[in-house]
Amino acid sequence: MIGFDEALHLALTNVSPLPAESLSTGDALGRATAQEIRAVVDSPSVDASIKDGYAVVSADLVDATRSRPVELRIVGAVGAGEHTQIELFSGSAIRILSGAALPKGATAVLADEFAEAEGEVVRAFADAHEGRNVLYTGTDVATGEVLAMPGEELTPGRIGLLVAGGVTGVEVIRRPRAGLIATGDEVLLPGQRIEKGKLYASNVALQDAWLRSKGIECEVGACPDSFNDIAHTIRTMMRTADVLITSGGAWKSDHDLVVKVLGYLGADLIFHRIRMGPGKAVGMTILDGKPVFCLPGGPPSNEMAFLMIVLPALLRMAGHTTPAFPKLFGRLDRELTGQIDWTQFVHCDVSTHDRELLLIPLDMNRRLSAISRTRGIVKIPEGVERLEAHTLVPFTPVAVD
Repeated sequence: MIGFDEALHLALTNVSPLPAESLSTGDALGRATAQEIRAVVDSPSVDASIKDGYAVVSADLVDATRSRPVELRIVGAVGAGEHTQIELFSGSAIRILSGAALPKGATAVLADEFAEAEGEVVRAFADAHEGRNVLYTGTDVATGEVLAMPGEELTPGRIGLLVAGGVTGVEVIRRPRAGLIATGDEVLLPGQRIEKGKLYASNVALQDAWLRSKGIECEVGACPDSFNDIAHTIRTMMRTADVLITSGGAWKSDHDLVVKVLGYLGADLIFHRIRMGPGKAVGMTILDGKPVFCLPGGPPSNEMAFLMIVLPALLRMAGHTTPAFPKLFGRLDRELTGQIDWTQFVHCDVSTHDRELLLIPLDMNRRLSAISRTRGIVKIPEGVERLEAHTLVPFTPVAVD
């Protein structure tokens, strides 16, 4: 068996980003950019007001106060999207609305709350230094500015930035299509009639949900513990999938056939079995140039191997350069013990206490229930036997919400 860190490294280095495709900017949410993206226009495209008020010459209002207002003559008005040919001179003001272009000669905008208009005269009760309430051309986005680097995820905020910069289409990495295969004589897909001794394929349901939350489409299948059936299912799914994930049959018993079938089909073995718990019976092969991950059937082992090994690899295939999950810190509710030569992962609930995140290890006797309540995972790395209670430790937040 190999260590967890080595296995993760092998998984990430044996997959590559898929080819790029072109999308409209509005359809690229959540995708990873394939190349550097630059702005093609300025935003705003003119010096613009950020307040409703009056365009003024700053020097006119240096001494303006509420007790000694300065009177200016209103010589026009301009709204957002409009332009005025009127040039502003000392002693005059132009009514201006938020988003409107600053008239020629104006150096600032006096906000409405510091002004009082009566007929063609406005009284100013405060000064307005040069540039006050003005958003200059290109302040938000400047032509030629780099708006996204290769591998960056296009978040809603980033999409808004691209649109402001005039970017209407982007090159993004194609997301992989995943094939999920549940193996075992006892396994049923949702919708099939339940029988004694059978169970529904919750492992692939969890994987499918996680992948769809990342925008990755999946095809789900199941097959019995039969060499020929497993080989046929793998071959069939490989026609359309970029990556396969099998669940069950990954260990060494008489019915654990998946790795044997993959060897028969000509797959190159990258690794098989990791010093991690839960999740040691994990394998990775390359078949016809595509990665195949073989996961154990036990729900905690299956989930942990998927989250810690498989999901990072699939996101790399989708072009993402950042980790699958951020790292947060929380304080342990109680002591955790591990093994000196093993990487241990602990399912935890997460709450807040005294403005800190509190990590509460979960009882795994009811496995699926515990997985459903897991909001954070604590890693006890090799070489560490114990994490003391109340210690501040890093953890992986995994709650989808």
